[in-house]
Order: sequence, then C-alpha cells, then structure tokens
Amino acid sequence: MKKLILICVLTTFLIPAWAFAGVIGPARIKLADGDIMFRTPDAGEWLPAAVNTPLDEGDAVWCPNGAKAEIQLADGTMVRLDGGSQLDLLANEDGFTHLHLASGRLYLRTAQTSTKNSLQIDADDTTVLPEARTRLRLDMLPNSQEDVAILKGAAYVEGGGNRTRVRAGEHIILEDGHNELLSLNPPDSWEHWNTDRDRAQSRSARAESNLPDELRSHSSELDANGTWVRVPEYGMVWRPNVVAYDDWAPYRSGRWIWKGSDYVWLSFESWGWVPYHFGRWAVLAGFGWCWVPPLRGDVYWSPGYVGWYRTGSHIGWTPLAPGEIFYGHGHYGRHSVNITNTTINTSTVIYRNRDIRGGMTVLPHNDFLRGRTAPQRHSASPNVSVSISVGSPRIQPQRETRMPIVKQIPPKVAPPRVEHQDNRELRQRFQRITPQSEPQRGYQQLPASSAPPISAVQTAPAGDKRVVHPAAPQQASPSYGTSQPRIEQHQQPRTGAPAATAPQATPPAPQRGVLQSRPEPIKRELKQKRVWKVTSPEDPKEKVIKEKDHGGKEIKGR
Repeated sequence: MKKLILICVLTTFLIPAWAFAGVIGPARIKLADGDIMFRTPDAGEWLPAAVNTPLDEGDAVWCPNGAKAEIQLADGTMVRLDGGSQLDLLANEDGFTHLHLASGRLYLRTAQTSTKNSLQIDADDTTVLPEARTRLRLDMLPNSQEDVAILKGAAYVEGGGNRTRVRAGEHIILEDGHNELLSLNPPDSWEHWNTDRDRAQSRSARAESNLPDELRSHSSELDANGTWVRVPEYGMVWRPNVVAYDDWAPYRSGRWIWKGSDYVWLSFESWGWVPYHFGRWAVLAGFGWCWVPPLRGDVYWSPGYVGWYRTGSHIGWTPLAPGEIFYGHGHYGRHSVNITNTTINTSTVIYRNRDIRGGMTVLPHNDFLRGRTAPQRHSASPNVSVSISVGSPRIQPQRETRMPIVKQIPPKVAPPRVEHQDNRELRQRFQRITPQSEPQRGYQQLPASSAPPISAVQTAPAGDKRVVHPAAPQQASPSYGTSQPRIEQHQQPRTGAPAATAPQATPPAPQRGVLQSRPEPIKRELKQKRVWKVTSPEDPKEKVIKEKDHGGKEIKGR
C-alpha cells in the first residue's frame, strides 16, 4: 500500500504544470465594421471574417479602406485597426502575445490585468512594449516613418538601436535610424472614435464581477446582455435576455467552422464568446436556459462545450450540463477527457440536456459542411436515429466550412497582392524581447535631464491629418554606469520583407502627415534591428484557488 501511495505521489510530480493551469484561449474579432478578412496558415487564402471569429497564432487580419475592426486578446486587451491595415498574430503563448502591424495603423488599450512584457508589438523598424492600463496608437506613415503616441500610461519604444520610455502626452517619430520625442498632436477622427468607444465600454463595466478572474474583462458584455441570478445548485449563473423568447436555445444562432484542426462554434450573437467557449449550460426552474461559469483556476477555452451525435446522413450536438465530461483532443480542465489515444465506451455516456426542448440540434451532413446555419427555432428534430459520437466529427472540411460567413468579397477590398510570409519567418525577423534576471555591466541609462525636449503642440491641418515632424539625429549620451538593456550587436538583420508581385512603379509623392494605404508595398533594403533585453523582476506572490462561488459559499462541481 505504501509503495502504491509513493508511486501516485511521484506520478503527480511528473504531470506537466500546464495540466493544472487554466488555458484562456485565442483572441477573437469583437467588431467587424466592413469587409474584414482573415487568413490562417493552413487556408492559404484570405477569407471573410465575422464577429467572434477566433484568431490563433499565425493568423492575420486585413481591414480594407473604409472599414474598422476590433480584436480582443485573451487578457481583455483591445486592439483596433483602421482601414488599410494588416495585423499578424505572431505568438499567442501563455502570458505573452506578439503582434506585427504590417501596414496602416492600430489603436491599443491594454487590460488592467496586463503584466510586464506580456505584449509586444512590432512594425517595420519599431518595437513597442506597452505597460498595463495604457492607451496608445501606432501609425505607419509615408516615407517609412512610424509614429507611436501614448494617450495614457507608458510604453518602451525601441528602434534604430535606441530605446525610449514614452509617457502619456508624448509621441515619438522613428525614421531612418533616428527618432524624435515630441508632445502629442491634436486628436483626429480616428482617435476620437477610439476614445468614444473606450468611454462606452468603461461605462458598462462594473466594479464587481460574477466571473472568475480569468474572464473578468468580459463582465460588461454579459452584464449588458443578461442578468445574474443565484441558484442553490451552482451559485451565480447568467441568464441571457434572449431567453425571454420562447424559441431560443444555446448553440443555435451560429454555425460550426473548421479552424486549426477542429470544428469551432462561431456564434452570431455579439455576446456569444464566453458562454459558448467556457462553462456549461443548464435549464433551471423559473429561469430557463442559464449559463454556469467555470470555477476560478478551472478556466479552459474549448471549441464548444457540446456533446456530439452522428449518423450516416446527419450530425447533431447538445449543450453540456454542469459536471458532464467534455471529450476533446487535448486537456480542457477537470471535467474533460483527452480522446487522442483513449477509447471511450459510449454506452455509458448520457447527456441530460438532450431531452429538453431545444436541447439537441441536428443538421444534414452536407448542410453542416457547407456552412448552413443551425435552425434557431424549436422545430422538431428530424426523425432520424442518432448515436453518441465521442468528440467532434472527423470529416474533411470544405472551403465553405472554413468561412465564418459565406459571401463573396469584392476584389477592390482585398489586401495588396504581396508575397506571403510564413509565420516562422516573421518571428525570425521580429524576435521577442525577453527580460533578464540580473542587470549587466557597461550599459547606458539616460537621465531625465538628457531626454529630448518636448516641442509645443502644433495645430493640425483641417481634416483627418497628422502633424509629422522631421526626425532629427540624436546626440550620443554619456555612460552613467547604471543598468540599461543590452544591445545585441550580433542580431541578424530583418530579412524577407513582403515583395510586391506587380512591377514597381514610382509612386506619387505622399502628402506629409496624411495616413495612406499601401496597395503595392515596395521592396526595400532592411536595416539591422538592434534588440534590447529588459530586466523585469517577477512578482513572487501567488493566489490560492478555492472551489467556492463569488459569495464565499462552497458549491457543487461544474
């Protein structure tokens, strides 16, 4: 007996750490105003995107002229794109997100829970490391200029071998290896639109949240589209406003798309991200369908928490009830089974929500593959005999199955035709800036007195124009013997810039200070990018996770 206990203890230590930690999951498109498109590494083509489209590592988003897009990262950070912008998601790892702005401009609002070095944004010759509670914009301007403006908070900006901490009320222009720190320009219409959206989202946020800490940034979205009620079985649960309609049921207003290596539920409901990719659903007396959130520390994103059914001609699914096992290819928390190398006896699998009105949805096989939407009403399920299928369907997707919304995109709004770069090539060019545990000797630290002078705010021209100041060479600063991030002199230059397939032509002279799209990027010589390594001590404190609801009472397992 003692030998058995010892084996169990040793086995516990052999389990990887990620098996005990919650996995937050991918980013998502929160707003798609216009013909937003995205590209995945396996698709090889630009496809129309929709709200709640998941974005994984290696994906890219294109926002055509006249359109706007908002992307919500896993920690709640908001990234917005203006027309003529392309954003690449280079890395989406545990505690770190790496973005690359290939063209256009973006606006960023970091989440309150963001940690140091958890987000890195690269442009052509600029790296931005924003701090928590920071609002900034990054503009790729004509003549290869890049402008980083800090509206709130602070960020470290590195380019041309120089590294500067830019604070609220300042912006820095980087051009040809030089940079200049100036005061902010007057806001334009793009900035006004973003600040108005920030203000609206902040007003709807409450100080208290009924969600676990890992999902707290989604509280305002659920509060605006439903109500929270306390029930004896599960504690606080969320009841969507649409439950008032007699014909509503979860996992109906939307469709399944093929993303990565699995079928992912894409909800057509604006709030349909958290309730369909986390937690479980239950029908409660007096309330109807309610969403039961996961417990703290057991927050795992999944393609869709449903049980599957299958026949030769139909595919069906039902929302999982609290405590029911999710069968997937991977680890999804304590109430899950990794079926990659496991055989499941389906005769013992029972889904409680199947026999509830609207609890099971069935589609013909071809409709499922071609992207037909699920029926939204409680029409009787087809009179077919279905059997439980462990895991999502293992059927070959079609082109329509990969499209969040099946429609034709006009060629005029398609991205510029450039040579596609693999995500590995981009990550080689734009390497992560990693922190050092100890400072090194011989680095330079610029004192506050040696910072560039702040210029007076100049009046912006009429219209949506940005005042762009010519960047002046910076004077060398003396060494003060204090800690300063180290320049990697052996860093390889950035290579493999996108090359236009069309013949190169001399473009008209751009109007200085006006953001313009780049329909035909010109291949140019890339300069060596010097990379700093930043010192960032970690917080040794850790939170203790207890299985209690938000009111402090112990509740049933979910």
